Formats: sequence, structure tokens, C-alpha cells
Amino acid sequence: MALNIAIGLLISPYIARKLGSERYGIWALVFSLVEYLWFFDLGFNTSVTQFVAKYRARNEPDQINRVINTGLLYFCGVAVVFGLATLLVAWRGVALFKIADPVNREDFRVMILIVGLGWAVNFPLHFFSSCLDAFQRYDHLTRTWVAQLLIRSVGCSLLLYFGFGLKELGAMVVLGQLVGNFLAMLAFRSVFPQMRLSSLYVRFALIREMWSYGIHSFVANVSNMLLYQGPPVMIGHFRPAAFVGYYTFPFRLLQYSVDGISRVGFVTRSNVAEMQAKGDERAIYSLGIYLNRYCVSLFAPLVIFLLVYGTPLLRRWMNQEFATHCGPLLPVMALTTLFAVAGQYNSTSILYGLSRHDRMARGLLVEGVLGMIGIVLVLPHYGILGVAWVTGILAVIDRGLYVPWLVCRALDSSFPGYLRGIYLRPVLTGIPVLLLAHALKVAGVSGQTWPQLILMGAFTSAAFFVPAFFTCATRDHRKLMLHAVAGRLFRPKVETTAG
Repeated sequence: MALNIAIGLLISPYIARKLGSERYGIWALVFSLVEYLWFFDLGFNTSVTQFVAKYRARNEPDQINRVINTGLLYFCGVAVVFGLATLLVAWRGVALFKIADPVNREDFRVMILIVGLGWAVNFPLHFFSSCLDAFQRYDHLTRTWVAQLLIRSVGCSLLLYFGFGLKELGAMVVLGQLVGNFLAMLAFRSVFPQMRLSSLYVRFALIREMWSYGIHSFVANVSNMLLYQGPPVMIGHFRPAAFVGYYTFPFRLLQYSVDGISRVGFVTRSNVAEMQAKGDERAIYSLGIYLNRYCVSLFAPLVIFLLVYGTPLLRRWMNQEFATHCGPLLPVMALTTLFAVAGQYNSTSILYGLSRHDRMARGLLVEGVLGMIGIVLVLPHYGILGVAWVTGILAVIDRGLYVPWLVCRALDSSFPGYLRGIYLRPVLTGIPVLLLAHALKVAGVSGQTWPQLILMGAFTSAAFFVPAFFTCATRDHRKLMLHAVAGRLFRPKVETTAG
């Protein structure tokens, strides 16, 4: 989480400033296009996590090896298709976007080739991250993820510092992925020493079984591509490439921040699968309330700060150009991210753990299709602010309301009680902090300087977290946190003796 926020606050604006508006828009557009190639995953990564977790719980290493070898064979075949699709996009897709500079247009084409073919090579290796997820080895997952982020962010910054361009940045991103995925493979080998790679373990019947589970994940994955990558692609088609950067910069800032918080959802899925196997559905309901509430509580101070000081922050952080175009988007994106992502990411993971994600997947598909239609209608008249409103409202309706309703229906539990348990305490705690921050801005702390912005950021966090420790955390959880902190601060030294 700390690394994600640091990248969002320090590295991303540096990259945007060094590249300039159009080239930063191209940078964002390339990854939006390449993300569509994950279409060929067909939901198998989710199936791998589910099947490996199931056979691990049953202590059946041979079955795990069958899943591993069958899955690897499938992903190697997909990697070839992935590479061919990249060649097609680089050959015919560039003409669909408004890039005025011929040099930037050629860099756009080459970067698609570098990133797309690099991701094709990484596709089979990414498989082992799903296996680590199934084994609940989030320590290894975090290390591989951190290594990948550091290589990508620090490497790209150094390349820009020494005057390199988009093509070299694309190669650095691919290198970061390759190192992270290779570390994931080594880590899984250490936690599952019984792993054997052999064609004897391949079972084509298992592919059909995994497909029957993964089809709903496939629909969800395609829907997520429409939701997250559709707006930049549509903006790049209808508007100059610079507007892709104006839209994606605040969006990525919030995604970097919320991703560090919502990553607890990766823990949720496999834990819910085990709870369901034990028939403890009431515990799943409570898990959803507490995890989502704590994610909202962790994300709320950033939202409050951006609502009051978002535009001044962009002005000092980037420049007046970005503040003018991105500033109006921040309140819309921040609030919708709070309620639709931070507040319900774990609900999505619960449905995956319960194997009840079919309707959720269809709901995401409807959200994505309606979003594309809405963007086509509003973008020519209302610009990227209209895009933010369309995608935000649909996200709240679908992921903020429909997904938790599906969870409550699956668990035969109260939907109003679920929402009340998640949002009521953080919202009531945050409203006075928001009003106080706004009053201080009106009184003269306008955020025109870095000391003022830093001071108000610290004030907002302290003003929310101190009361939230008592209003949002349960008594038992407060005791657990205090006990954990005390154990680290006052851990007794262990005396060692020789002989």
C-alpha cells in the first residue's frame, strides 16, 4: 500500500511531466489497448486459484499437479494467440487514434509491439501468482509484486532522467513483469516442493471442468476491460491523445491508492472458499462487513482531502494545464471509487469464493456495455467530465449496490444491514472532518503552497483516524491491534547461550 501511494504521488507525476501531454496520453493508451488482450485468459486464472485451493484443502498434491500442468499447457497456447493479436493491433489499430506527431505515432506502434509481445511471454509465468494465491502465501505474492513495481517505476524514472523515450519505457515495464513473475514461480516451487512438470499430469477433461467454472470469470474479466480500459480507448478515438492522459492521471492516482487497500480482497476469496466448505456462512457475512468497512475507513481520508484540496494539489504537483482538465474529475472519481471499489471489492471476492459470481459477471457486462454507450453519447458534448459521471454512476449502481445485494442473497442475510454495517460509521465519522477541512480552506488555508497541502493532509488523516479507531473498529479488533503494536514495541529480547 505504501509503495503504491508513493508511486502515485511521486513517480506518476514525474513521468507525466517528462513525457508531456500527448506522449503521456499515448503511454496510457498503449496499456489500455494491451489490457484487452487479457480477453484470451478466458477466466482460467480464477479457475486455477479455485481448483488449487480446493485440492490443497483436501491434501491431494497429485491433483494440484494436474491443475498446474494442464493450466500451463493452456496458457502457453494462449501466449501464442496473444502475440498474434498484438501484431494485428500494431498493424491496423494505430490509425483509429488521433495522434498528430508522426514520430509519436511510430513510437505508439513500436510500444504496442514491445508491451504486447512482452506480455505474451509473461502470460504462462503469471500463472504461478494464481497458485500462490490459492496457497494463501501473500507474503511471497507481496514480495514479487513489490519487486515488479520497483523495477517498473524506478526504472522508468531513470530512463526518463537520462533522456530515453516511450519505447525504452515499454521495455522496462516488460522487464519488471518478467522478474516479478519469475520470482512468483520460484516462490511457489518453495511452498509446494511436490510440484512436478510433466505431460503425464495433463488432463484435457480438466480443461472443460475449469472452463465451466471460469466462464463466469471470463465474462467478468471482459466486463472489467470495458470498464477500466474502454474509457481511455474511446477518449483516444474521439479526442486528441492528450485527453487520455487528463482522464487516466486522476483515475490512476485513485486506483494506486485503493488497490493497496483492496488487495485484502485476494485473501478474502480463498478464506471464503474454506468457510463455505465448513458451512460457516454467518462468518462470511461478518467478514464482508468488517473488511469492507475497514477498507472504506482507510480510503476515506484521501477522499476527504481530494474533495477539498484536489485541484490545488494538481496545480502544485503538476501544472495549471493538468489542474484545469483533471481537477473537476477528482470529486466524481473519488466518491464513486469510495463506494463502488473500496467499499465493495471484498463483496466481489466473496462471490468468487462462494462460486456465485455468475450474476455478478453479467452485471459487470451490462455496466460495461452501458458505459460504452453512455461515453459515445456524452463525450462529444460534455467531454471527459461527462465520461467520469457516466462511469461513476454506473459503478455505484452495479458494484456499490447490486453486488452486495447478490452477496446477501447468497448468504440469505439482510441487505440493508450489510450496507449499514459497512458505510454508516465511516460516513458519520468523515462528515465532520470534511466540513472542518472546508472551513479551514475558506478561512485561509487554501493549499497554494506545499507546506499547507502537507499540513492539511496530515490534519485530515489524524482528524479521521483518531475517532475512527473508536467508531469504526470493533472492541475486539481494537484489542487485537493494540496487542499487535505492543508486541512489536515491547517484544522481550531472547538471550542466547553458547554450548
